[in-house]
Amino acid sequence: MALRILLVGDPGPAAAALRRDLAARGCTVDEVRPAEAAARAVAGGYGAALVRAGGIAEAAVRALRAAAALLPVIVLSGERGEAADAEGLGVDGVLAPPLTTSAIGTACTLAGRLREAAARAAALEARLAAARGDRDLDFLKRLLFVEVKRSRRYGYPLSLALVALDGWDALAAKLSRKARTERLAELLGVVTRTLRDIDLAVPFADERIVVMMPHTGADGGLRVARRLCAAIRDHAGAPWVTASVGVASHAGDGTVSFGALVRRAGAALARARAEGGDRAEPADPVKKRDRISIG
Repeated sequence: MALRILLVGDPGPAAAALRRDLAARGCTVDEVRPAEAAARAVAGGYGAALVRAGGIAEAAVRALRAAAALLPVIVLSGERGEAADAEGLGVDGVLAPPLTTSAIGTACTLAGRLREAAARAAALEARLAAARGDRDLDFLKRLLFVEVKRSRRYGYPLSLALVALDGWDALAAKLSRKARTERLAELLGVVTRTLRDIDLAVPFADERIVVMMPHTGADGGLRVARRLCAAIRDHAGAPWVTASVGVASHAGDGTVSFGALVRRAGAALARARAEGGDRAEPADPVKKRDRISIG
């Protein structure tokens, strides 16, 4: 089967000659301008992308990586001095002159095989990490329920916050699955570093993180939530803008349930988002039906 190559660069005599040489070697070559490279890569079917070095190389490589993470990308440096500059782009290969169709074809084939091997290794590691993570997550979620039961049994105050990124759906639609996971992991890191050592943060559902704050009343819980909003907003290099937080509290008297706290915090979170986001909102006062323990 002929190798299908995406040739990225501005058209010109050199590009036309390269395309003819590759076609003569049996390759199928689609030539595109740098601005069109990502869209064409998403369409799929390419065995490799060749990016001609120059001022557009870095932007083109980054766009290709974001659009098709497993596509082998090789930079063709027009001059020997450009090879060193291209090394830092995180590509699968850099070919310096003299460029031959044989060298290019071999580099594309090898890069494809390396990408496939890396993808298999990453998939295996992801399965192993997911297996470990699922067990850790189940344990942390059990701790949340236990903490609520402790509050109910010993009568101390407790606050629960739901943290969610503003505009997450629109952001997530532009990201790969791996990138979405990395963004949410970064969010969890910011939340964890901002909390006190007695608090517990656990990924809960979708982009939401639940934060349990034992021995913390309504005023204290709201202060922590506002501090979380500020930390997320000010986080250097964050790929988001703001977050909203809903906070529900239990004063320590009567009964309480984890489900009731989550429902009340979720309603407060929805109100925070409806009011423009980037804020923390307290839950409405406890109603009688919320004092019925359901576990």
